[in-house]
Amino acid sequence: MSGLTPRARAFLDTWGRRSPRIAPVVASGSPEWARQVVLAHEEEFGGLLFPVLGGELSGWIRLGTRTSRIRTSSAGELIFNFAEPQFVQCGLVCRVDGYFGVSWSEEFLPWHADARRLIESSAMWAGLVGWRTSALCDGKPDDALAVLRGLHPEECGSSRETAWWRGDDIAVHVEPHLTYLPEGSSRVHVLTSGSEADRRVKRALEEAAKAGADLLVRPQNGSVAAPEESPFH
Repeated sequence: MSGLTPRARAFLDTWGRRSPRIAPVVASGSPEWARQVVLAHEEEFGGLLFPVLGGELSGWIRLGTRTSRIRTSSAGELIFNFAEPQFVQCGLVCRVDGYFGVSWSEEFLPWHADARRLIESSAMWAGLVGWRTSALCDGKPDDALAVLRGLHPEECGSSRETAWWRGDDIAVHVEPHLTYLPEGSSRVHVLTSGSEADRRVKRALEEAAKAGADLLVRPQNGSVAAPEESPFH
């Protein structure tokens, strides 16, 4: 699979699986060029299994489609189902330009710029096994990032709607909310490598919220755990 970073390749080598690929059946009536997009996606990604260890898409995901109907979203975009999730209740879909997203009904909510960015983001989560999930915030990511020092963007795992920042002892993941937050608001996951950073981050975020930052801060006390066995075969 081309275009992946060494980190993502190592992630797939460690946790990824590939189930037998079955040639998809693309419903008739779709434009031929769009049908070729579906077939190309299936050729490259079909049957690939991997875990997402945190965030809104948490759980195992199997990429690919066995029977696909290319349909038109409520905004006029051509989309098709392209992943089977373990836990997420909505559809995991691709737009014909390759953008990966979710769909509850006829809408398309963009998430990752393509399937590779989904894999890269999942590799970021896997690299944080053992880290603490210190806070979950809803609001403006810039308001959270402004009080969390020493972070740099991780471009390979980021897209327009989702992004990663890393520091020595802090990691931040920003993504949409599955049930739609107000315009300009995102879900912000803040993770830390130890107790001192955990206390520092919680204090900084809570003080920012009290001072008027556009953040709903929920302190957390969990951790990023290694995945259980895949439910897909």
